[in-house]
Amino acid sequence: MLILSLRRVAGSCVRGIVGPVSGLARKLLIFCAVVPCLLCLAVPGWTMGAGESDGGRVGLHILNAWEENSGSRIAIYVWYPTIRPERPVFLEPYTISAAREGMPEEGKFPVILLSHAAAESGLSHHDTAEFLARRGFVVIAPTHPGDNYLDTSRIYTEHQVTDRPYHLQQALDVVAAHPELGPIADMSSIGVIGYGAGAAGAMLLAGAVPDPAGLRTYCTRAGMDDPYCSEWSHARLARFMEKTPQQLLPVEGRAWQDPRVRCLALLAPGYGMLFTAQGVASMQVPVVMIEAEQDAMNMPDLHARYLRTLLPESTSYFILSDATSFTLHSVCSERMQANYPAICRDSGSADREAVHKAVNDILLRFFGNKLQGKAL
Repeated sequence: MLILSLRRVAGSCVRGIVGPVSGLARKLLIFCAVVPCLLCLAVPGWTMGAGESDGGRVGLHILNAWEENSGSRIAIYVWYPTIRPERPVFLEPYTISAAREGMPEEGKFPVILLSHAAAESGLSHHDTAEFLARRGFVVIAPTHPGDNYLDTSRIYTEHQVTDRPYHLQQALDVVAAHPELGPIADMSSIGVIGYGAGAAGAMLLAGAVPDPAGLRTYCTRAGMDDPYCSEWSHARLARFMEKTPQQLLPVEGRAWQDPRVRCLALLAPGYGMLFTAQGVASMQVPVVMIEAEQDAMNMPDLHARYLRTLLPESTSYFILSDATSFTLHSVCSERMQANYPAICRDSGSADREAVHKAVNDILLRFFGNKLQGKAL
């Protein structure tokens, strides 16, 4: 298992491999943070910064689906390569550079599904979606009903996790049926990015099976200060933890797993306690995992690092030093900083812009290799 640590050190380099590693990973790994704190990585066959060019133009379509059971709207944001010039697009509270409904480039492009973190939206990671679309991907990001910044009714319930694969599959269906986007989206080559709770949903989509038994003992290890263990969240999780794995199985005629999924990226993953070695055994796809070292929502020891022990040795594992889960949210404009200070606040030494450059490069290398067939 390749385990790397990205560390921000002004004007210097940090050599570091964190934890036990394979023989390949013992080769020299150098992580540099140079003024103005742009993280770079030098590894044989993997050169950080090669994806830093502006790339092509990015288009944006906003589509809709409706959840089967509740009828709730699923807003679906789709970024893709376009031939049209970009313009500033204001979508509260974000300003995005894109060609709204611009004509797509000709060709077939691999698809990346993006499942946002709890209480966020399909726009929360728009800068990463734009970055990947400029480099030849169609990125599809639904806003999950009941688990977004306008509606948190499903947070800390089973549906926060088990509904996400259906939302992602519905988003795929809507894009596939679209007269302009369908022809350019290669539905045989799909990757998934999951942030926080979205990582758990992504794992289900790739074949993992959850077991609520881990919820029953979680707070004895985590303590009552853990977000999953507050009186409010624990009460909401009570019904979830009482269920058996069989009671959580997908409803008849539907499945969480989508055989078209070829690889996963799990960022600051949550709900790690739902998974066991047996539960992830059928998840036979390559995985890259990125830990936010100061994540207070999903404590790394009990989520990211625990999941790392369940996954194959081939899994790449990166640690973002001093980053929180909010650091992975898109870089904040001045308007966002004024109106949403909690989302925009990082730990004292974290540089959100530098972190995003590093994360985007990791994702480009991973999906470029697994979906586009580019050598690392």
